[in-house]
Amino acid sequence: MPRPGVEREPATATSISLQIVAAAIIIAALYYASSIVITLVCSIFIAFVLDPAVHVMERGRIPRWLGSLLVVMLGLAAVYLLVYTIYERVLDFLNDLPRFMATVQGLIARVEAWARSLRLHQPIVGPLPDAAIPTVRLQQESPWMQFLLRGIGSVYAFTVTVMFIPFLVFFMLTSKNHIWAATLNLFPLERRQQAEDVISGIGQMVRQYVLGNVLVALVSACLMTPVFVTLQLRDALVLGPLAAILSLIPYIGVALGVLPPLLVAFAQFERLGPYLAIAATVAAVHFLAVNVLTPKLVGRRVKLNALTVTLGMMFWGWLWGGIGLVLSVPITAALKAVCDNVMTLRPLGEWMGED
Repeated sequence: MPRPGVEREPATATSISLQIVAAAIIIAALYYASSIVITLVCSIFIAFVLDPAVHVMERGRIPRWLGSLLVVMLGLAAVYLLVYTIYERVLDFLNDLPRFMATVQGLIARVEAWARSLRLHQPIVGPLPDAAIPTVRLQQESPWMQFLLRGIGSVYAFTVTVMFIPFLVFFMLTSKNHIWAATLNLFPLERRQQAEDVISGIGQMVRQYVLGNVLVALVSACLMTPVFVTLQLRDALVLGPLAAILSLIPYIGVALGVLPPLLVAFAQFERLGPYLAIAATVAAVHFLAVNVLTPKLVGRRVKLNALTVTLGMMFWGWLWGGIGLVLSVPITAALKAVCDNVMTLRPLGEWMGED
């Protein structure tokens, strides 16, 4: 008769194999259905953030459907105002593009003159290039654009995805009570309280995460904007908050944050000082935000340690590109909320959390 320990080994190996296969299937589904999953995740997070405002209106005897409609419309108005403001600044930049190109051409001419002066002092080695042979260049799509749109696929798909989000948010807010009850009914009776705690924890985490990032963006904007105003940078009151918001994006935040003010500065200044001041300001504020403000205002709210955040960014960035980087922290924090409320996963939740 075989020993009890020998009988358990095949079952354990089978269980581990099934878990690996299930994880592979989930990752494949997240990759190939990324546009749908990203749309749903963004809609759920936005609904969690807007739900308290709808609840306040509902307590003021405003029907829930009307409160949901008002909140969504106000959100769309705020987004439209932001996009319109940025669009106006882009048009101003395009109008100044000829002067910008003249400045760039002048810099290129100086570099060519410097290179020509160096070439005159050195002998030419080897045969001269054959000018009769035509040069064929294959222009590929920018790797940055491929990275940013990896989870969506194209600009058209991104536009369609964004158009669906307001409708999904409105339906989620309007039917919250029904969706909440129907979701809890998916679980056995003895696990419904646990499921309710998980969903409530995710909603609270998302709201605190958004609030923390808003505070970080406000502090960063208050530090950048006065420097831009002192440099007499055009549209400094818009470029300061814009650079602060863009600098919140993990890893590529510095490059994205410094790009708009530098483009405006190229069309406005001809000396090197303002460029260095703008780059140094954005880099310094980003360093302060990442190492001081974000751990204080955001890290304590999501309760994730630095290793977990880094691994989450690596995974979701690899899976969905730039959009995955933006969503990596709230998704990872949501997974931690699940682990904290499931008995068998609590050790993993403790490993993901802070000391």
